Amino acid sequence: MWISARARNALRRPAFITAVSIVTFMTSLLALIIVPQQARKAAAALRPPSASRPDTESTVAAMTEAERQVAAAESTLARTRVDLVRLVSATAAATAADTGPGGAQLSSTVRTQRDALAGQIDLLGKLIERADNAPLLGSYRALAQSAPMQADPRVKQMLDSLVEIERERDSYSAVGGVDPVFVALTARANELGRNIAAFAEAHRAALRKEMAAIAPAPSAISATVAAKPPPDTLATLKLRDDAIVAAAGVASRLSRERAELQQLDAREERARELSAVGASPTAILAAALVFGAVLGFGSALFAEMRRPRVADAAEVEHVTGARVLGIVRPMAATAERRRRAADRAAPPYMDSGGDGHQLIYLNVATAGSSSVMLTVTGDHPSVSAIVAVNFAAIAADEARATLVVDTDSSASAVAAVLHLRPSEGISAAARGSAEWPDITQSARVGRDRTIDVVPSGSRPASFEDLAGLLQRDGARLSRRYDAVVLVSSVDQVRQALPLSLPVPDVIVCARAGQTHLSDLYELVVAIRDTGANPKGIVIWNAVDPSVAPSRPAAAPVRDMAEAEI
Repeated sequence: MWISARARNALRRPAFITAVSIVTFMTSLLALIIVPQQARKAAAALRPPSASRPDTESTVAAMTEAERQVAAAESTLARTRVDLVRLVSATAAATAADTGPGGAQLSSTVRTQRDALAGQIDLLGKLIERADNAPLLGSYRALAQSAPMQADPRVKQMLDSLVEIERERDSYSAVGGVDPVFVALTARANELGRNIAAFAEAHRAALRKEMAAIAPAPSAISATVAAKPPPDTLATLKLRDDAIVAAAGVASRLSRERAELQQLDAREERARELSAVGASPTAILAAALVFGAVLGFGSALFAEMRRPRVADAAEVEHVTGARVLGIVRPMAATAERRRRAADRAAPPYMDSGGDGHQLIYLNVATAGSSSVMLTVTGDHPSVSAIVAVNFAAIAADEARATLVVDTDSSASAVAAVLHLRPSEGISAAARGSAEWPDITQSARVGRDRTIDVVPSGSRPASFEDLAGLLQRDGARLSRRYDAVVLVSSVDQVRQALPLSLPVPDVIVCARAGQTHLSDLYELVVAIRDTGANPKGIVIWNAVDPSVAPSRPAAAPVRDMAEAEI
């Protein structure tokens, strides 16, 4: 899935792929055409005659037979040595079988006790290995409930605690989500399980000492093996050595013949290269096209794998730990949008009825919330402005008094999206040269709905002035408006500008195939570090918007309304 996501993102960069492909195509085409082809005359003099090549078929056949004889002799010698080792082991085992540490014969009672201890040690070993390979509560519980551990009251007490903790953890798990109590219970249960495993290790060691004090384990080798006569390996060893000497002689002869053949083959290969004829123009053109396309896509994929970009919602949530509120896709061209004059006069990126924008609004403005305050930011100011304006339009459709404030004076994206007339904007209010009524404009977002907009202004104000203005008038704005949307740059959000509002909720806009996952993760972490609340992430899954700057002489809103009437 990760490779598939990287490939999709690589395909989203057609300009880069095309540029690399064209350069590679031209380079490959020139290299294939300019290759020299003037060495055909020297090929005839360099090519060796066929009569000079030695015939190695008989030598290879002799070498195969010699290798077969060596393999057979090695196999016979290996079997003889295995029989000898078995005989020695069986003799040693028969000597030590059923004897105590002093060499005395064991009684039936001691033998029974020894077998019981061996069974307990084997059972504990299997359960401990199971707990090590799968450190789950079931493994620890089975270890504590085993027969060798039942006699230890400490293990029984820890087993009762483990069962109780597991019961409580299951009750939290049924609720769903990640709970600190659930995590604490899991950690405590794992600690008890490790303690049980430690007691089991100690008990197994004690059983081993007790078993060693009684008698060693009986040998499993049959006594009949020890009764066999010792095999004679001298004759087999002599046959193996003779076969190796014969094979070495044949191998030396074959090596000389092959060295001579390699020299002749090198001359033949050189002659073939000199007399090679170039490929047809069609083949050369096709090879250059294929190589260019492969290298172009490969370069884009390599760059994507070195620094991955946003691919889909699941990957974004996994990397950042924040929820994806919605995915904004390209607007569908419908006849209804051109039917009414209000829709035709609306900005081109107004799509408040789209599923992506509707889902963003539903995730932020939950049922029952009387006031909504939100900061929208992202690596592309126009994308942030479009998301914020559509959010405000939906809020206006819900009969909320809505205000959109643009604090990013470097882009002035909100004024460009809504085609507002130029004004001093919030920068003038931050410097103290204007008041809110002087800088507030109205923008139509529907047939009978408008929103209030405060542009950023042409002269940027300092961050301290902006933060002071919002801290001073934030409470008053929340009483005047039901929804306040702040459009800020990434640097302003990193400097904790959302904390100037009574509700420091922030949504981050990321572009599919453009925004780097590392940058998005660092921004979300920075928002959390400042004390703000990263409400979620919006994925812009469309072409980057091309928003024109504000027109210098746009008609007022009331004139638009009169013209429509």
